[in-house]
Amino acid sequence: MNLRTTFVFLALASFSLPALASKNQANNFNLVDAANGKNVGRASYSLEQSKKGYKIEGRFEYYITSTAPPDGAKTKRDGNAGSKQQGQYDISYKVDSSGNFLSGSIQDQITQKTYTWQPNKQRTTIEVSTIQAGSLGTPTTAPLPKPDFFMAADGDPSAIQILMNASQAHPDLNAVYLLLIPGDAINPQNRFLLVNIRPDADRTGTLDGKPVTLKSFILRFHTNPTGEVYLDSNGNLMEADLGQLQLNYVRKNFSLTPAAQ
Repeated sequence: MNLRTTFVFLALASFSLPALASKNQANNFNLVDAANGKNVGRASYSLEQSKKGYKIEGRFEYYITSTAPPDGAKTKRDGNAGSKQQGQYDISYKVDSSGNFLSGSIQDQITQKTYTWQPNKQRTTIEVSTIQAGSLGTPTTAPLPKPDFFMAADGDPSAIQILMNASQAHPDLNAVYLLLIPGDAINPQNRFLLVNIRPDADRTGTLDGKPVTLKSFILRFHTNPTGEVYLDSNGNLMEADLGQLQLNYVRKNFSLTPAAQ
C-alpha cells in the first residue's frame, strides 16, 4: 500500500491553533525526495473552523523512483534496478479545538479504496475501516498509546503545521512526541518514532520573491537523524526537511536562504 499514516501523540494537554485562523491562505506545497532533493509531487490543504474544532481537507500526490533496490534486493522496473512508489490521495480529517484527532479518511485515487479512522468513545483504541467499489472490508482495531493524538499521512504538510502549533503554544524543551508509523511502500516496516522539538537559529528566505524572516526548529528523533522545520513570523509552515519520513515539504514559491558558512 503506497500510504504511510502517522499517528502522533502530543505530550501537551491542550494547545491553541493560531495558524488555523489563516484559513483563507493558500497552503500549496512541493513534495521533495529527502534522499536527492528532487521534486516528486505536490500537496495542498485547507483549514476550516467547525463546531467542535477544525476540519482539514487536503490532497497530495507523489512519484518516487529509487536508484537502489529496497533492502538490497535485485529488482528491475522499466529496465532499471530500483523501485518506484506512486501515490495520489485525498485526505479529510477533524480535530477538536485542542488539535486532538476526532475522525478522518483517506481515499487512494489509484485504487479507489477509502480508509477511515475512528477512535472509540474512551479513546483507548482506534478502528480502521476500508471500502472499495461499494464493498466494506473487515474493520481492524488497534490500541492507542494515549487518548490525545492526531493523524498525519506522509505527504500531508498540514500534520506538521499542527504539530508545530502544539509546540509553539506551550513551549517545553522536554516535551516528547510519539509517532506511530504503520508500514507502507516507502517504509515496509511498522515503527515508532520519538521526536523532541527544539529552537534553532533564525533563518531567512523568500516567498514570492519577498524576504521572509523564519523561526527554525530542530526535530530530534530517537533513531539519531534530525529534521528541520521553518515557520514564518505568523507560525505558518514554510518548509519541513524530514529525512526520517522520506519526504520534505516546501511551500510553493518559497526558497530558503542558504545558511552562512
